[in-house]
Amino acid sequence: MSCIYKITEDMSSYTATEKKLADYILQHRQETTLSATKELAAHAGVSPSAVVRFTQRLGYSGFVAFKVDLASDSVDDISNFDDILLEEDSISDVVRKSKSLNTRLQEESYRLLNIDSLTKAVEAMQHCQKVYLYGISASGIVCMDLWEKLSRINRQTIYHQDFHDQLAATTHIGPADVALAVSYSGKTHEVNAAMRYAKEQGAVTVAVTQFEKSPLTRFSDILLRIPSTEREIRLGAIASRNASLIVTDLLYMCLAKNDLEKTKEYLIKTKEAIQRLY
Repeated sequence: MSCIYKITEDMSSYTATEKKLADYILQHRQETTLSATKELAAHAGVSPSAVVRFTQRLGYSGFVAFKVDLASDSVDDISNFDDILLEEDSISDVVRKSKSLNTRLQEESYRLLNIDSLTKAVEAMQHCQKVYLYGISASGIVCMDLWEKLSRINRQTIYHQDFHDQLAATTHIGPADVALAVSYSGKTHEVNAAMRYAKEQGAVTVAVTQFEKSPLTRFSDILLRIPSTEREIRLGAIASRNASLIVTDLLYMCLAKNDLEKTKEYLIKTKEAIQRLY
């Protein structure tokens, strides 16, 4: 079992300190292998004893043994696309590496999932009048996908690709509505401005994001976390998009299953309407 897999295997049971340390190690793998215990502790914002206890929890005799295993992890265990791609890779190599990464990403996404938070988000969306979606660029693709799914089962959902239009639509949001934002960094100014306004108007606010603490989470009643898998400068928002889709698909499926007969009825109607074009 790889060192990275051991770290991510049961993150939902970690203490706040352990989560902080795990997140730092996953995002700074090379720096961790070159650090002393005190250096890692200082960078991660924890105590040196917390570092030792964490490595022992993972089954290592100490930090040195942990670093050796971390350094020896194969390229398939690296957790972002920017690290795994090499110029000399064949097409087969890219396919193999992408498969490995996406498999691990899916496992990590489900491990991070908080069932209580998911339940609260589903209940809020189940009983609300309208769902307002906020996301830009790759996160906007996730919002568009969720908008299409919810619209087909007669859920009143508001989403505009032009964010000025979406913000204008948000002026009608109220306590009976839900605002759902998708933002990997949690720092997107436009999304945070909309969520802040939605919260001020009394709407239930839901965030799909990587960190527990970010500007976005300050305006969010319910947090649905996705793995921290990408650098600030990246080839493309591949992992974050895929992880976000896992969460939004779960929201859709949980809503759809609450009244399957109605769901089937709505899906048949939309299919019949589209077939009129042919």
